[in-house]
Amino acid sequence: MKFSIGLTPYSRFPDLASLQQTVRLAEGLGFYGVSIGDHAVIPASHARTLSPVWYDPLVLATAIAVSTERLHLLFNTLVLPYHHPVRLAKAIASLDVLSNGRVVVGAGVGWIEEEFQALGVPWRERGARTDEYIRAMKALWANDRAEFAGRYVQFHDVFSEPKPVQKPHPPIWIGGGVPRTLERAAALGDGWHPLGRPFEKLRDEVATLRGLLSQRGRSMDKFTLSYSLYYESVAGQTQRHMRSAGGDEASVLSGNPIEAGRQIAAFESLGFSHLTIRLRGLTYGELCHAMEAFAKNVLHDSTAKQG
Repeated sequence: MKFSIGLTPYSRFPDLASLQQTVRLAEGLGFYGVSIGDHAVIPASHARTLSPVWYDPLVLATAIAVSTERLHLLFNTLVLPYHHPVRLAKAIASLDVLSNGRVVVGAGVGWIEEEFQALGVPWRERGARTDEYIRAMKALWANDRAEFAGRYVQFHDVFSEPKPVQKPHPPIWIGGGVPRTLERAAALGDGWHPLGRPFEKLRDEVATLRGLLSQRGRSMDKFTLSYSLYYESVAGQTQRHMRSAGGDEASVLSGNPIEAGRQIAAFESLGFSHLTIRLRGLTYGELCHAMEAFAKNVLHDSTAKQG
């Protein structure tokens, strides 16, 4: 099992120095990567559960890339309808080159309608745009002289360089949990990355996904299952945060190492190979302490068992 750390809320990183210290600590502790979210604006109606501070995901990822050597840059997730796919393909390819192949593209349709309104993107087109944008970016990454003719995107006989280091492109993990998401993951993704699912439902969804992949002549062997969950890091702090936010406590990794090991084994039994650990509700100092505790009690133990 590989583990990444969710960086949000970004308000606990007021400057570059605090961000660099955190990501270098994560790298030194042996985390696979850091998780980077994507919000253009935060509507006031969501201010109770979402911090208003959100760095631009591509700018943030670049800062992390030049501050580390091995840490993967996991977008979790990029809301594709917010970005023009020609520009986004260029940015992701550039980042993959400059980070020496450390980019993972978490891709989603978005969930806050007011953000779409602020950006002038039709809310009801978000799914169709996401599918088409993925196909358009793949065309730019795979072909020296690319062309694409879609409903929202058209280009003919164009060069887009540099190409990503990872071939044919950085892995694309589809985020979300509705049935259409599973179909999108099977058709267009290299992985599936949900959150907030009761384990029993997750088991059924994985079975559905296996069937959808099989229908397309694909298998789980080259497909990544990843999951985001909270970590009960400081005396139940995370569970208290989730109660206040209306979250599902089934998505909390226990602070008890033995119980956490049991939970991780359950995810592995379904085929999951990556977990993103979310540590919200913590100050910068508490975050660093929680990362160290997690590495000592969970990450290193899991790595030792695999070795």
